[in-house]
Amino acid sequence: MKRMFWSPWVACFSSFLLLMCAASAVQMAQAAGQDCDRACLDGLVNQYLSAMVAHDPTRLPLARNVKFTEDGVRLELGEALWATAGGLGTYQLVFTEPEAGAVGAYAVVEENGSGALLALRLKVERRKITEIETLVARKPTTSILNTDNLAEPRPVFLETVPAAERPSRREMVSIVGKYFDGIEQGRGDIVPFDPDCIRIENGIQTCPSSASSPLGALGCEAQLDTKIFTYIQSVNPRRFPIVDRERGLVLAIVRFNHPGTQQMVDVPGRGRMTMGRYSTWPNSTQIAELFKIQNRKIKEITAAIVTAAYKAPMGWD
Repeated sequence: MKRMFWSPWVACFSSFLLLMCAASAVQMAQAAGQDCDRACLDGLVNQYLSAMVAHDPTRLPLARNVKFTEDGVRLELGEALWATAGGLGTYQLVFTEPEAGAVGAYAVVEENGSGALLALRLKVERRKITEIETLVARKPTTSILNTDNLAEPRPVFLETVPAAERPSRREMVSIVGKYFDGIEQGRGDIVPFDPDCIRIENGIQTCPSSASSPLGALGCEAQLDTKIFTYIQSVNPRRFPIVDRERGLVLAIVRFNHPGTQQMVDVPGRGRMTMGRYSTWPNSTQIAELFKIQNRKIKEITAAIVTAAYKAPMGWD
């Protein structure tokens, strides 16, 4: 039987490995400390809004190559709403995906005496902002807007989903994707709507519709089944940059494309009806749409919508 000897070289090498492991553990702990958790991301939204109304981008922790867009156009930070914002309203709805270093928000902003609705997305790496994407709904750039209706977020968007009841990110995105499929196909039956689903667009409730509307009082599923929205011939591109599983929220940033080639539709049980005004000329709408998923159903929707040229680039395609 051979005898094993513990040479000084082996002892030295073992000590070296122990030191390397210890150093690696310290580095991992430091890296974890650099991560931006939910509270950190929420704080960056507040910091962003405060810096914006002060017209001072230097107040933000920006990455050297930060990218900023407003309504799909790449700009220098400090331009556009950064130059015109005069104050903030009371409405702020913040949602996060800490695992992705992503945070989003809706906020009412005062601009030159009028209310505007800001949709904001930030990407954060090592506590530095690397991406800033914004859509700003203003009365001149959208067919509907009422910021007076937006005093505070609807409570359902703030509710926490029990950990055992949270779908995966993939499943939540799939649920929301079916909504856009339903719009393209004129089929509400393929969308997992909650029976009491509510949709609010630019501060105005659009489903259930009111009894005085052309379609009458219809829920979200029934509206799609009328095919009145099939002038929206494609929903493309589609992105899902933030999924807040803790609150059951999915942010979709999409473009509705309206070629303007169809203005009438046969509505089951009602006959031929005129489609909406966006069916009358080639145009697109850029939309930041937030979905509340509850019991794997779409419970509520809120959206900021901006009119754009037909298939105008969104800046992140």
